[in-house]
Amino acid sequence: MSAGTYYARVYQFSSDTTYSLSLNATAIDNAGNTLATARAVGALTATQSFSDWVGSADTDDYYSFNVGTQSNFSLSLTGLSADANVQLLNSSGEYISSSEAGGNTSESITSQLSAGTYYARVYQFSSDTTYSLSLNATAVAPSPVDNAGNTTATARAVGTLTGAQSFSDWVGSADTNDYYSFNVGTQSNFSLSLTGLSADADVQLLNSSGGVISISEAVSNTSESINSQLSAGSYYVRVFQYSGDTNYSLSLNATDVAPTPTPTPTPTPTDWYSQNLLDAQIITLTSSLAADGNLSRNDMISIFRDAKDGSVIDASELTDLRTLVSNSTLFTMADSVKVLSNKIANSDAANTRSGFGNLFAGSSDTQMENLIGKWFLGTDRPDTGYTYQSVSGSLFQNGLSADDIYQGAVGDCYYVATLASIAQEKPEYIQNMFTDNGDNTFTVRFYNNGVADYVTVDRYLPTYGNYAAYAGWGGGSVSSSSNELWVALAEKAYAQLAESGWSRTYSGNQNNSYAAIEGGWMDTVIRQVMGLSATSQSVSSMTQTQLINLVNSNQVLTAGFVYGAGYGVVNGHAYTITAYNATNGTFHLRNPWGSTHADVTFSQLVSLRGIIQWSNT
Repeated sequence: MSAGTYYARVYQFSSDTTYSLSLNATAIDNAGNTLATARAVGALTATQSFSDWVGSADTDDYYSFNVGTQSNFSLSLTGLSADANVQLLNSSGEYISSSEAGGNTSESITSQLSAGTYYARVYQFSSDTTYSLSLNATAVAPSPVDNAGNTTATARAVGTLTGAQSFSDWVGSADTNDYYSFNVGTQSNFSLSLTGLSADADVQLLNSSGGVISISEAVSNTSESINSQLSAGSYYVRVFQYSGDTNYSLSLNATDVAPTPTPTPTPTPTDWYSQNLLDAQIITLTSSLAADGNLSRNDMISIFRDAKDGSVIDASELTDLRTLVSNSTLFTMADSVKVLSNKIANSDAANTRSGFGNLFAGSSDTQMENLIGKWFLGTDRPDTGYTYQSVSGSLFQNGLSADDIYQGAVGDCYYVATLASIAQEKPEYIQNMFTDNGDNTFTVRFYNNGVADYVTVDRYLPTYGNYAAYAGWGGGSVSSSSNELWVALAEKAYAQLAESGWSRTYSGNQNNSYAAIEGGWMDTVIRQVMGLSATSQSVSSMTQTQLINLVNSNQVLTAGFVYGAGYGVVNGHAYTITAYNATNGTFHLRNPWGSTHADVTFSQLVSLRGIIQWSNT
């Protein structure tokens, strides 16, 4: 029977009679209810559409299809009158992706698929609904030939660089790194440009050991460039994907540094400082400090303090400070020094929120010293009801591990649980997060949409008695030399960062306080601490194999629970997934409290409606 309106006529044949009339109509199910009985779509080379229904009498519809080559796949589920969801599955029925919008909102999935067989599963979430399912696949153009090696050992050999040389290649998800090796035979002015980008790629200049000399990290498809003076020796250039796939043109150039002539009589040298700076005292000090080509953290602190002469920062001094920051590429200046100097010379939202204010012509020496203390010395500490004390010990003790984490009296389980996973899987990210300034302060790096941002912390930490009030430091009392400080300092730095506004946009609390970091999610921490992309997914949308594979990788892996407690798991709490026990089929959930850990099966995780969040690399 087709869709439409129909009538049932009951009529007398003879005599009078009562009767009971029963009517029933069941929608025809055109799609199978299992993988084995899936509706066969066949080879998907264009858009194909299907109409059907799911509900209490038919909870699942499966469609099988195949793609013959690497393809961009898209799926849409529309025309819903109740809540239905959709999954994309591989040939074994294991989860690839899902769409789980609420209510009768349409669903969609996009994914790049290799050649093979796949399934689309449409399933009821609540009530009965008809639907329209649209499937589409378009072949992906083959990847261009990769002419550059993917490691320093296999780098494309440029040879001796005595002029300009250009190369065209590509980087993307299938080829994330391209390396080029070259050498210069004498002191040389080196320049590099990376152009023709259609997605975000970055570039590094490396020494013969692979150490980073310089980096260009412009956003999106903006061209990149590096300029540096190099001594005779061997070097590498690394072009790498940040996001998306892109072709590129790489140009390398090296020219010998000409010896400086000594004419007679010697003319007055061209002086950048005199030509570009206004204040005589700043000119003299800066030219002296930068004689080695470098402006260090201590150099910039000295220059900022020099501007306080006369107890006020006048217009010329303020202009000079901003000129130095905007021309930082003329000097060998660490990125952290450049960023922190900019916060002092120009602005940062935290300057206003702290009450110190941004510098202006006429700022007092007190305001300047407050800003130096805030950004370079860590003296503007987060608000707390506990007592700050200077804590002895080292940044790290005997390496890093998840067991360094002990959450204290602040509700930042999401943050410290993520730190625990980073320490276990990718400890180098924690090590590179900190710079020991050698004066009992540490510069700490975070990422704002992939761009590095920094704060500085000192050794003063909140204490209860002589012990940790918040994240523990392992050794014991404040005077113990065996204290390991990195967790407590990372927590303190995150609290300070909140005042800049960008890290806690969803919390409504953007103060320099420990209270500001109460509550959050782990995928945000992955992005902000590591600069990596992250995924969040309900465990009910995953397979056990997928979760086991994540545990066995070196990806940062966490779990959050907000739908209730059970099986030893605390509600409203975050955990680090550290291991899988194949013997009893349990996942080990490390509690950031340092105790009351839990071991749960996959089905128990599903019943708890756990939220799994992990780094994509």
